Amino acid sequence: MKEQSILIFGGSILTMEETERVEAISVKGDRVVCAGTVEECRLALEGSEIQEINLNGQCLLPGFIDPHLHLMMLGMCHTWIDISYPKVKSINDLVRELSIHTDRLRDGAIIRGFGFDQRNLKEKRYPTADDLDRVSTEYPVQIMHASGHANVVNHYFLNMLEIDEHTKDPIAGVIGRDNNGKPNGQLFDSANDFFAEKSGVLVGNHGPNIHMPDTPENLQTLIQVGQEKCVTAGITTINDPQVTKQEIESFDVAKKNGNLKMRVVMSFLSTYLDELIHLGFRSGFGDKQLSIGSIKFYADGSLNSGTAYLSTNYADNARKKGYLYHEPETFKEMFFKAHKQGFQTLTHAQGDSAIQLVIDGVREAQANETFDRRHRIEHCGLPDPSQMDAIKELGIWPVPQPQHVYQYGEGVIRQVGELGRNYSPYGWFKEKGIPIVLSSDAPVSPPNPILAIYAAVTRKTLQGNLIGEEHQITLTEALRGYTIEAAKVVNKEDLIGSITKGKLADFAVLSKNPYDVPVEEIKDIAVTETWIAGKKVFEKEATLLMGE
Repeated sequence: MKEQSILIFGGSILTMEETERVEAISVKGDRVVCAGTVEECRLALEGSEIQEINLNGQCLLPGFIDPHLHLMMLGMCHTWIDISYPKVKSINDLVRELSIHTDRLRDGAIIRGFGFDQRNLKEKRYPTADDLDRVSTEYPVQIMHASGHANVVNHYFLNMLEIDEHTKDPIAGVIGRDNNGKPNGQLFDSANDFFAEKSGVLVGNHGPNIHMPDTPENLQTLIQVGQEKCVTAGITTINDPQVTKQEIESFDVAKKNGNLKMRVVMSFLSTYLDELIHLGFRSGFGDKQLSIGSIKFYADGSLNSGTAYLSTNYADNARKKGYLYHEPETFKEMFFKAHKQGFQTLTHAQGDSAIQLVIDGVREAQANETFDRRHRIEHCGLPDPSQMDAIKELGIWPVPQPQHVYQYGEGVIRQVGELGRNYSPYGWFKEKGIPIVLSSDAPVSPPNPILAIYAAVTRKTLQGNLIGEEHQITLTEALRGYTIEAAKVVNKEDLIGSITKGKLADFAVLSKNPYDVPVEEIKDIAVTETWIAGKKVFEKEATLLMGE
């Protein structure tokens, strides 16, 4: 019996290679065997049973690679109540949306919402336990900030968590308090560990705890929900940038059960660093579907929640400069240990002072162990222009999110002034020849590469305003930033990120070629199909069963 292969033609095929466009591609098994003319691709399949696929004028390109996407958190937040802007514009709206669900609650239930941003609320303040008591005083209520760096709970939940006026702030975290010093329901950064005190994963001052306790069955549901959101957006590979034992166990189960179709590169949280070193792990363990990619550090908090570490003051936050997760010397020690072991590092750093901590860490590590690990700065939200030369010299890869500018840019300007126009400064990266990479940070922003590409090219906001025109990038740079450059930042460019002979057959099919439409229409282009390993896993008319 002849091996069946696939010949794809009849539309725009963008390769992200030196030959930017080809007429056709041919696929055998999970690999591309030819990218060229129809005749060349047909010849490459000689001796095979050929299935011909006509794109009918659509556009095929490499599957999108999102190097900063929290898959299970994405699934989790889509099982919570949507309280994001513009659906929720005020605290009254928030209370109304949460209250709709109270009549369906059972014993043990928690009312949970995700996605509020205090700067988009009419009141321009954080909700409090008093506000959430309007939803319920008989059930726990929890809402998570859009950044994932803060939660607010009602008084019922505060009592469950055993947080009172005598509870001290943890390192790299804050318990919000009223004028009398009593907890007001707000929990920032490492204070989110309180949710996992009785059951779940504790991360200490190594990051905001986004790993809510749950059953093994529900954790598998989160993977499936998150995975569906990704493949319908054309995403075929992700780097989950904050993995604990909860995530690795869940991903492993999903893979063994045949339910994990995407490629997942895992970044272990730094709380596991010593244990991983003891076991001899380093970047690169795993296979082409599930692998260990790096160690994730946190330098500071979030710009959106007002906890990023800046050299300037916040205009709308009493804490003024935010805070660090680790003392500078402690951070350097951990960073050097990871570098020496052979780990690529991802460091969450939003403010310029936190970014400097990463620069200093990389410089010191590479002075002692001169290996190019492609160390990364996640978000790199508000660097100082004077830091660009060091980022270039040290080979650091910034990984920002254009949709953060689109969704939250105007709030950042309100909090830091005109400096906020340089939020995610791709223009400075271009000027210095620093790699340009795009990502979503989903669920902080939706997993929507098309919208991210539009935002990076235009620098438009959700409100239709222009922020930082000098940081616009070209369409080609944006497309490469979500494909081949993203593949490089996760050290997988030999397998994915472009369409060429020998690479994995991971594709996204778009309704239109982005080069053929006006810029303002790019955001309206639809993903019609997604292919992983030579198999179609999504089509717009009807989602295929993931196992088919």
